[in-house]
Amino acid sequence: MDGLTILAVFLILWGSATLLVALLKPPRLWQMGKIQGFVQVLSETGAVILFVVVAVAAIVGGVLLLF
Repeated sequence: MDGLTILAVFLILWGSATLLVALLKPPRLWQMGKIQGFVQVLSETGAVILFVVVAVAAIVGGVLLLF
């Protein structure tokens, strides 16, 4: 595998994990300090929207790198 393929797979996996965390909000991860910082600044809904947008961008970027 070359570097771009590894980067693409990483982006797809990372985006998928971020999307799952944003949608499922597992308590152990959602209570982490950095995520709670986003929640305080953006509100709960705003933080979820931010994470979903970043996750979708990472997944789309990874898929585009594969082509």
